Amino acid sequence: MSRHSAWRQAAVVLMLAGLVALGGCEAADTGAGGARPTLFLSLPDSCNTPDGMTLDPKTGDIFLACPNFNDTTHPGVLMKIDTQNKLTHFFDMPPHPETKKAGPMGLDIGPDGNLYVADNQYFSDKDHKSRLIRVNIKDGVPVGADVVVEGFKLSNAVIWKDNNVYVSDTFFDLADKPGASGIYRIGLDEMNAGCVKLKPKGTADPHLIATFTTVPNHRNDLGGADGLTFDSKGNLYSGNFGDGVFSKITFDSGGKVASNEVIIRDKEMPCVDGIFCNLATDEIYIADSEKNAIHVVSPDGKRRTIWENDDTDGSDGLLDQPCEVLIRGKELIIVCFDMSFPGLKNSAYDEHHTISVIQLDK
Repeated sequence: MSRHSAWRQAAVVLMLAGLVALGGCEAADTGAGGARPTLFLSLPDSCNTPDGMTLDPKTGDIFLACPNFNDTTHPGVLMKIDTQNKLTHFFDMPPHPETKKAGPMGLDIGPDGNLYVADNQYFSDKDHKSRLIRVNIKDGVPVGADVVVEGFKLSNAVIWKDNNVYVSDTFFDLADKPGASGIYRIGLDEMNAGCVKLKPKGTADPHLIATFTTVPNHRNDLGGADGLTFDSKGNLYSGNFGDGVFSKITFDSGGKVASNEVIIRDKEMPCVDGIFCNLATDEIYIADSEKNAIHVVSPDGKRRTIWENDDTDGSDGLLDQPCEVLIRGKELIIVCFDMSFPGLKNSAYDEHHTISVIQLDK
């Protein structure tokens, strides 16, 4: 699930609420020694389903989205983790006026300094109710929120590059194109001019810049485009949740898509959730929700697994359905979603809500 702007990734790697209705098993270490994850944070019940993360380049703080799908008696919230790893409440997300729920997932800081958050309504209403919400921030404090894009099916990852935001939509639900998904690009000026209304799926929309098709797989999961990340050369990457296919999108000098090609189709990586590019090396870290694993893709397109463990409750820091990855300094921070779907190693939601960490050598 994703989701960080390239300029902000570089900055952090180098340097180390109003509620308003708006329209433990044994692990199998498959990588080098030292890759074993440990516990980074235990979260309260009010953060029972953590998902997206993003970094503040000015402070090194992490913003964490918690849609709380496992226990919806707790509203969808944004949390903040400071550089001392202290967790504090940041903002209550505005519920949809029809579903009365909010599902914050991917998020990223825009060039205007505001937070842009994918509001996933798919689990409440599949009829194009998902949105992109801007949380307006002044002097580091949230002062309100606006719906800036509507019409997604399952808005998922969010990432900024220059003055454009990119959002993955994981399900198109088209009868004639099963497994279809895609990535949308929306400009800051257009959003500032008013709420952008996307076209219904199956209708041509200039904001849709890339599409994918998840093929039949052993989990019978048609989940498509999930995590998003840019490398240092400006190439965009995404992977399918259902079949693990990993793709690279390139752009021409005018910003138009020049190519959209599959670079990895590997049965050892059957699921791609959140992804993050280390701009110092252009290696991309991938959360594999099915296998409780972390993979790394090198610039030459080769994949390796640095950690994988069996079903666990995550209380000791082992991976409990990893959904998001992020690098801060020499730490690979990993969010555990713990909301089991058919075919995943994670067998059930449990009382532990956790974030793990792996210490990196470089």
